[in-house]
Amino acid sequence: MDSTDGATLLILAFASFVPAVVFLAWIRSGARGRKEPWVQLSIAFLYGAIVAVVIAIILEIVAASLLSMSIVREYDIFGRDPSTITFLMVVVIAPFVEEFAKLFGLFRVSGFVDHPRSGLVFGAAVGLGFAATENMLYEGSALLTGGVVLFLTTALVRSFSSALMHGSATSMSGYGLGRSKFGGKSWFPFYLLAVLMHGAFNLFASFGGLFESELGSIASIVGLAFAFILVIVSVRIVRAKMRS
Repeated sequence: MDSTDGATLLILAFASFVPAVVFLAWIRSGARGRKEPWVQLSIAFLYGAIVAVVIAIILEIVAASLLSMSIVREYDIFGRDPSTITFLMVVVIAPFVEEFAKLFGLFRVSGFVDHPRSGLVFGAAVGLGFAATENMLYEGSALLTGGVVLFLTTALVRSFSSALMHGSATSMSGYGLGRSKFGGKSWFPFYLLAVLMHGAFNLFASFGGLFESELGSIASIVGLAFAFILVIVSVRIVRAKMRS
């Protein structure tokens, strides 16, 4: 790796991980009382960024193989081939797999969760870690295929959409884990809620590829708008739950 490659990698890492860490600090600041230690949150973040990503990639490769599909970017699959199988892959299988992979990370750090609200923060940490690595892959692909402008656009959009979606969705799983740990209630409904949020986001983000020409551009804007609305509502719910 020469100095140019190293600088490019550093820029990609900065553009992907810094927004995720900033969002985690913002979510953590919304909690009343004692804040979760940064050392513990860092461990949860790294589980999401490394372990959960590896698990998700392996499971998605297996799923794609069973469906005789190639692994490409999620939002491109359904747009290129809007069929029942691609719909299932993008809106059902990918959300189930990725939220399961992130839930695995949550269980690994469940010892840090000392009350249900704390589960929200650790869930957000795992989800944002996952999003940071995913964004780095997407943004790297955008830089290689479309240059600086596409890279900057992708980084900006994904930082305020996909990253917050992953953080807020997995925070639901974390809250369920906290309720299960201290209240004896099942975490599974909250995992399903996370999957539902993730699947809805993927569906909205895929709108543009379902239409051609100018209609496709309009559909992309509409889909992105709905995706942003979903993220905003989700984050507001998480913040309100933490303040209660």
